[in-house]
Amino acid sequence: MAPPPEDDPLVVGSHFNYRNRPRRDQAWGVLYGILLALTIIGGAYGIMHRNHRFSNAFQQDYLADPRNCPLQQPGQLKDEPEPEQLDLPAFFKQASLWLVVSAIASVLLGIAFLQLFKHQPHLMTKVTIASQVAVPAALGVAALIAGQFGGGLMMLAMAALAGLAFYLWRNEIGLCARLLGVSAHALNSNPGLVLLVVVTKIVMTLAILPMFAFMFLAYTNGHIGRNGEVAKVTRARQCLNGEGQEVPCCAWQPDAWVSAYMSLTSVVLLWTVFLFGQFRIFTISGTIAQWYFAPPEAADALKGSTLRSARFALGPSFGTLSLGALVLTLIEMARQALQQAQENRQNGENLIWSLLSCCLQCIWGLIEYITKFATIRAAITGEAFFEAGRSVTDLLMRNFLKAYGVWWFPPLVLQLAAFLLSAAWGVFIYVISYFAWHSQPHAQAQAVILGVLSFFMAWVVQAFFASVLLDIVNAVFICYAMDKDTHSVTNAEVHEVFSQVPVGVAVEQPDGEVAYGAPVPGGYAPPAQTGAAHGHGQPYAGTAPPPPQFARHGPYDSQAHV
Repeated sequence: MAPPPEDDPLVVGSHFNYRNRPRRDQAWGVLYGILLALTIIGGAYGIMHRNHRFSNAFQQDYLADPRNCPLQQPGQLKDEPEPEQLDLPAFFKQASLWLVVSAIASVLLGIAFLQLFKHQPHLMTKVTIASQVAVPAALGVAALIAGQFGGGLMMLAMAALAGLAFYLWRNEIGLCARLLGVSAHALNSNPGLVLLVVVTKIVMTLAILPMFAFMFLAYTNGHIGRNGEVAKVTRARQCLNGEGQEVPCCAWQPDAWVSAYMSLTSVVLLWTVFLFGQFRIFTISGTIAQWYFAPPEAADALKGSTLRSARFALGPSFGTLSLGALVLTLIEMARQALQQAQENRQNGENLIWSLLSCCLQCIWGLIEYITKFATIRAAITGEAFFEAGRSVTDLLMRNFLKAYGVWWFPPLVLQLAAFLLSAAWGVFIYVISYFAWHSQPHAQAQAVILGVLSFFMAWVVQAFFASVLLDIVNAVFICYAMDKDTHSVTNAEVHEVFSQVPVGVAVEQPDGEVAYGAPVPGGYAPPAQTGAAHGHGQPYAGTAPPPPQFARHGPYDSQAHV
């Protein structure tokens, strides 16, 4: 898709960089490509040289015979009679129609989830927050009735503490509702985002499944060898360990290269998953930024904005996304290493490791936070990763450092709302399926399985939409902060929402208009802007905002402005 001409209203004065995007951080994209190629080559080698007798490694009788190996891995359980079980193939055959209906209904629930947050963001937020108090309170009362006074009082105390915290943060909760309403409105204006994210998830699945297969097939390169735990072989050909316990005489021993290959593939697999996540954030942010900064006369030109952002992601900014994904990969590997080290420590060292873990988790969380917003900034400007990281860090410190509570509530509200809606759907399916099957054997077990499967299908869909909405919240905020940095009001309804945030610079006048107050002493005060128009929101001198007609969109929801 060719970029708009220089005189296009989309381009003139816009914060979004439509043109002149050179390739950034190319070396990291090349490094990822090399490691991915090595993974594929190693997987192909593993397929061609696999040991076709690998299945013997699962035969206990074969492993127990010392004649089958120059010996090796531990004990097997004795076979015991099993109770009568549910016939799962028959169950899935019977429940297939139910599952299809539930899958379709899960998608409809996802659409309803978006519409509820678009039209009733305050109601959804209040219900979600209220459940955080009501659920532990109900559990506490139930525990008291059952005679569990200690547990009951603790649950009631938790409910009271949650209620107090939400009361103290009531203004931020109201802002959270307005933010979610803006996000749902933005997603409704860019429906192509949903299709793109769905396709991205499908492609990611198709990309990572072969890697799992490569690791398994690489592991089949080896031989049956001596079990290192064997200390003695009896005349009856039984193998015993140092404690006199019987162990298998043989075990599977992969070839020397397999361990290194599986480590490499694990890193590439993790890197690939994070890379697709970075791609999703980048394309969503780029699309929302084009929507946010577009003037009214260029509304038709926004068609194809999602594909434009995807092209930037796979082209000039692919190296930037690769570097961001590598940072997240290294953090995840460090977390896993720290967790493993903690598990191997003695009890006396637990306190030290807990303190170290707490400090490191804070540092890693901060890096992840900056990485996410650096990706959003890069999607808008086309900057390199570290350049975008520095820019967005300065932007956040200047504009939103005091509003940290706001960014804790949207994930809480969306994730809990998704869980509650999915749980309600699972319970509903359980109830109606139980009444439909109550005369059959194992009716309750079948209904429980169907209800759990329905819950998970619905939860996956709701969590998907919730993650998209959260990415939009973050993208809209960065666009707003870039606006405020230049004393512009590009999108009036978004500024109306964010003017509720106590950041010390943006304030709301008695007549409802947005204006900028005096800067915080010692804080950042951008110079007054005059001159040419900036998009459809013009920079201005002094504190007066542009008049309301600069707003591109109509009110997205009457309740979101309350």
